[in-house]
Amino acid sequence: FVFGGNAAAPTTDRAFLVWSRTDLATYRLTSAVELYDVEGRLVSRFALVPEYANAPYRATGCNWEQPFDEVSAFGSSERHVLRTGRGICEGSRRVGSIVVRVMLDYRTLPFISSQSPYVESLRTSRAAPSEAVSGRDVEFVVYGWSRAPLFESETSVWTLPDPVFQRLVDSREPFWASIDRDGDAYRVYLLSDRYGIYALGYPVITAVGHFINLAELVLLVMVLDATLLLASTVFSFTALRTPAGGGRGLLREVRSSFYRKLFLAFMAGAVAPVFILAIFTRTYVARQLVAGAEDAAARTVTTAQRLVEDYATLQQRGSGVVGAIDDQILVLVRRAIDEDVNLFDRSRLQATSARDLFYSRLLSQRTPADVYRAIILERLPTFVGEEEMSGLPYRVAAAPVRASGHDGIVTVPLRNRQQEIEQQIDELNRRVLAGFVLFSLLGAGLGYWMAERIADPVNRLTRATRRIARGDLDARIAATSSDELRRLVEDFNQMAADLKRQRTELERTQRLEAWADMARQVAHDIKNPLTPIQLSAEHARRVNLDRGRPLSPVLDDCVNAILTQVKLLRQISTEFSSFASSPTPRPEPTPLPELLEEVVEPYRTGLADRIAIEVDAPAHLPIVNIDRTLFARALTNVMENALHAMPGRGHLSIVARERLDADRRLVTVETTDTGVGMDQEALNRIFEPYFSTKATGTGLGLTIAKRNTELNGGAINVQSQRGVGTTVTMTLPV
Repeated sequence: FVFGGNAAAPTTDRAFLVWSRTDLATYRLTSAVELYDVEGRLVSRFALVPEYANAPYRATGCNWEQPFDEVSAFGSSERHVLRTGRGICEGSRRVGSIVVRVMLDYRTLPFISSQSPYVESLRTSRAAPSEAVSGRDVEFVVYGWSRAPLFESETSVWTLPDPVFQRLVDSREPFWASIDRDGDAYRVYLLSDRYGIYALGYPVITAVGHFINLAELVLLVMVLDATLLLASTVFSFTALRTPAGGGRGLLREVRSSFYRKLFLAFMAGAVAPVFILAIFTRTYVARQLVAGAEDAAARTVTTAQRLVEDYATLQQRGSGVVGAIDDQILVLVRRAIDEDVNLFDRSRLQATSARDLFYSRLLSQRTPADVYRAIILERLPTFVGEEEMSGLPYRVAAAPVRASGHDGIVTVPLRNRQQEIEQQIDELNRRVLAGFVLFSLLGAGLGYWMAERIADPVNRLTRATRRIARGDLDARIAATSSDELRRLVEDFNQMAADLKRQRTELERTQRLEAWADMARQVAHDIKNPLTPIQLSAEHARRVNLDRGRPLSPVLDDCVNAILTQVKLLRQISTEFSSFASSPTPRPEPTPLPELLEEVVEPYRTGLADRIAIEVDAPAHLPIVNIDRTLFARALTNVMENALHAMPGRGHLSIVARERLDADRRLVTVETTDTGVGMDQEALNRIFEPYFSTKATGTGLGLTIAKRNTELNGGAINVQSQRGVGTTVTMTLPV
């Protein structure tokens, strides 16, 4: 290797063969091997370490020199390179020299995921740790003593607080510290030496993280429950031949329950939009991440393109020949963009920062077909595609390099960010899952509350309806809301009250019909013998009178008593007949003041010295459309009852007034007496037929008054207090 070398044009292959048979190649350390002839001139150099200039080297002996740290400036920072060398001797005669350099490069650490797909493809274990493996989110950062980061395994670093940095300065003992970054808390293990500060940390699980973990457990339980239910249904259907069990039974229960359907509807309404939004969000984020990765790749290769063109210009003093670019320049470009760089002279490899991979035939020295077609044939400004090495897919970005009419292609292999994208999507999925579970719980809570709010009144309506169907018309429902359900409950209660009232009216009507039939029969049975009784009594009186009254006065008293009772029985028969009849009202416009005077006037003369009758009916009262006869009979019955309630002296007032009730014009006639009054028990039965507080009454007066008033479209009401008097109010529509 040393004898056959050409110092005027140093090569790479000989030094690479030496490098490839050492641990430097096994671990692919950032290193260099240089071969010198006996005169100290460089004949071959393979380097992954960038070098600006080469100095002659002559070893002093045939043994390895003591390694030393070769510190040199590199850009804006320092680099530490461990260097050693020795003479290449044949016997005791030195025929050349070899120099080995190894640079401190944290990116080559085996536990650090490399950004270079070439390095990753050479590692024995390339599988990313699964989500459940500890250490998946551990980060590593190296700081200089200026607190500036020298290396970071992720895209951001922790800012060392002053107390932590002072503790590192004061002691070399490692310790744990809690450091915040971008609002997130981390536990960081720190140690230091004279070269720098080393930090290894992991994020602290927050309350949101615990909630996400809990959401995953909840979803797992839900999936397990659904799986068991499905398995039970399949087993019941296939093995036991009982299709009614399992899922079908559950479905039947859901279909038969308004509460469950409402609950599931609210849950679906809360969860379905979240699920749909999650799908669209995941798709959108995935596309954005892929597009961002392609844009970043295009920007990286564009930077490499400009650097290569600038180096070509510098190498040739402005001639711009791309052929002047060698591996060392591309190693410098690699250090600048932190990615491997390859330069192709149209279809063949010209220079690379990863010469070892091309020499070892792991990579082809021909230009990738897709790259050649896109850059040379289609003349695209940039190209981003997919390649594969040792089964590891990676992304390759390419751009043309043109100088002085010479075309070249610069390519930059980039790690396929699909794994990172999937990790970010997984994290997004976990958060979406947490949101899904959260909205599921909120939907379940809202569904339960709304189902209770809606279904509970429905259930109470159902129970109350059943009570009403059984005849319990006192069933009522308490209104617990102020919306449509409240109106539904109020309408139901009103319906129940109307049913009760209608049943009461029906029962009363049936009783009245029965009493009317009885009254008709009684009137007929009483009326038939009254005429012969009256005629016989009158005949006996005339015979006695014609014969000179021999039986007087006994016969006269008996005849008078008989005729009096016949008259009373005729009156009772007349009332029974009136009650039994079903008169048809014939309404006509009637001035009420005149009708009141017409009814009251016959009573004034006979009662002038005992009962004071007062009528207060303004002349401007509206005309009412009523049957005069029916209303006059009703008012007469009311006055008769009032007069019987005042056996001695008293006062009877009749007051007529107009009033409005719910936009309806009404006329009220109030008849008030100062009689003995009635208690509540008598008031409750006042309109029942044959109920009377008088010893000689038939109990039909107020019943007929009520019927006649209602036939005129009005209503009647009685208020009374024992010892004070009674007020009967008759209301007529205008």
